[in-house]
Amino acid sequence: MLRSGCVVLGVLAWTTSPASAQQTTSPAAGAPIEAARLLQGPWGQGEVHGESVLFIKGKEGAPKARLLYDIDRVTAVRSADGLKTFEAGRDFRPLADGSGFELTADSRIPFLSESDLFRPKGSPTSIGHKAGDPETSVLFDNAHFFHDHQVEVSYVPRGPKWDAYRPAFAGDRLPRTLAKLKSKQPITLVVSGDSISEGFNASKFTKTAPLQPAFPELTARQLERSYGSKVALHNLAVGGWSSGQGAADLDRVLKLNPDLVVIAYGMNDVNRRDPEGFKAVIKGMLVRIKQANSDAEVVLIATMTGNPDWFATPAEMFPAYRDALKSLEGPGVVLADLTAVWRRLLQRKRHFDLTGNGVNHPNDYGHRVYTQTLLGLLVENR
Repeated sequence: MLRSGCVVLGVLAWTTSPASAQQTTSPAAGAPIEAARLLQGPWGQGEVHGESVLFIKGKEGAPKARLLYDIDRVTAVRSADGLKTFEAGRDFRPLADGSGFELTADSRIPFLSESDLFRPKGSPTSIGHKAGDPETSVLFDNAHFFHDHQVEVSYVPRGPKWDAYRPAFAGDRLPRTLAKLKSKQPITLVVSGDSISEGFNASKFTKTAPLQPAFPELTARQLERSYGSKVALHNLAVGGWSSGQGAADLDRVLKLNPDLVVIAYGMNDVNRRDPEGFKAVIKGMLVRIKQANSDAEVVLIATMTGNPDWFATPAEMFPAYRDALKSLEGPGVVLADLTAVWRRLLQRKRHFDLTGNGVNHPNDYGHRVYTQTLLGLLVENR
């Protein structure tokens, strides 16, 4: 992957200052984690909070966006930075089938046209090329372009709810970590991953309101809030890394004597189209972790999916790489299946609703979904 604070959720303020990815951090107490609903997830019951959309105009008609569920009642529509509130009738109106919204003629909500999503080769704000079309590049920005165009919708859904993978509490599979948390003992959480884990395109990373942290920090904060245990977070993720570089860096992980290791690779591996090779690398990492510390436990993250129209993120490979990780589950090793979660979201939503950079990073909402999936494994009775 390329490289390139205060929330108002209604109003939510993230108050900690950015920390180096290689520093030891303990998320600040008192930050308003509860307002982010990190224990709910898109599979939760009741009101949906802060679901991200990006309005896109097709060849005909007004710009439109669909939500994960049909709408019974809208409670809030805000800019992704939390600073603007939009109004039904003035800025948007519901689609006839209740699946989302379209913009009014004088709406204050930003949008893109379908023609904006692809650019002539070499254009500014673009990357690589479209799958099967080397003369066309894909819309890309590693700062806050997409964040500036996205809005977050809170609403009461109607009709069928979540019907796919949802994380199940892993207390019997991660017994040492959960025992420490429940007894309020401190734990050491180490993250080994790529730019998604490093925090790319979370608004804190891009220094843009609302300055929401990425999923590792959100997870650590919520664990502290849920259990009253101190969580020493060491985020060793590095943008651009694939699993091989993570394996080569494992000594740094092991020196920290972790209680729980999160291993999050795949986005930069899928273009090799070699899930068995990927499996072998991750298996080797697991063997080394257990040899160094038999008490250490591991969460493997099956990555979100990338832009299906970008040559470097072939859509068909993500389930195969996920299955490779799933085959490695066992005592002390569990899978957080973000691949399945993302694929379910995309049954109704567009990739551009969820992306932070256009191709392979999540936006703030996506980082919250990552967090919610991890916490589904780590916090009971959500």
